[in-house]
Amino acid sequence: MESVAKQTGLPVDIVRQINEPIAKRLAEQDAVDAAERSMRKAEAKIMREQYPCPLCSTGHAEPHDCDTFLPLGFIHGGERDGQMDGFWCHPYFCSCSNQRCIACNIFPSKSREEAVERFCAGDFAHEDDFIELGTGKRYHYSQYGIEQQILRYLAQWNASQVKQLGFDPKLVDTLAMQRTLDRMGDKYAGVFDTTLLCPNCGMKGEYRKAISPITHTKTWWRVGCPYCKTRTRYSFPSQKEASEAFETGKLEKKPTILQEGKR
Repeated sequence: MESVAKQTGLPVDIVRQINEPIAKRLAEQDAVDAAERSMRKAEAKIMREQYPCPLCSTGHAEPHDCDTFLPLGFIHGGERDGQMDGFWCHPYFCSCSNQRCIACNIFPSKSREEAVERFCAGDFAHEDDFIELGTGKRYHYSQYGIEQQILRYLAQWNASQVKQLGFDPKLVDTLAMQRTLDRMGDKYAGVFDTTLLCPNCGMKGEYRKAISPITHTKTWWRVGCPYCKTRTRYSFPSQKEASEAFETGKLEKKPTILQEGKR
């Protein structure tokens, strides 16, 4: 109190009078927060006991639902040309309260109770339909739709975790490999060195200095294989021209400058 009084220039009694109601409100708020935390912990404990997650020991079933618009594609032609076609539905899903756990229902359920029941049983891949509101028309995932779901999970989880949801293990592995190769992109082309491969034995060739037939100095290039002794018959003024002749197996090819001179 004394330090506050010195900083503000107010008497200690005045500072104490101002502080008391503030401290009281803060203490009351702390008590409320502590009570709410205790209540949430107690609720979470009860939920873990009644609706435990089958994949982890810390989470529990957490159902969720809402009106959802699912797109089917763009309309082409007519008054609604360019608009998104789709339908409204009200699916019920369930996932683990532990955000670090992948456990969740892949397909919709008809009620919260059914969603929780499937979740707790570990029946994550129990197939069911999306039901259009109003008409009752049913929509089912195509094979492409299932693959897109797998890819969506692979963007966040590894293949072993995604398999725990009940997807086809071979399909998961295939899509995981495909996704890895797609991420590598152009980098994949540079993973292996395919330059100067011998057309005869497939081993790595090497550049060798050669005498220029024009200047009679050792400034030209020839490519040869140190393993099977295959080599270009002629030398070339550049490594690029020499490597092209060697890699394509045109070992009898003459350098361009000599061919032009001959004409």
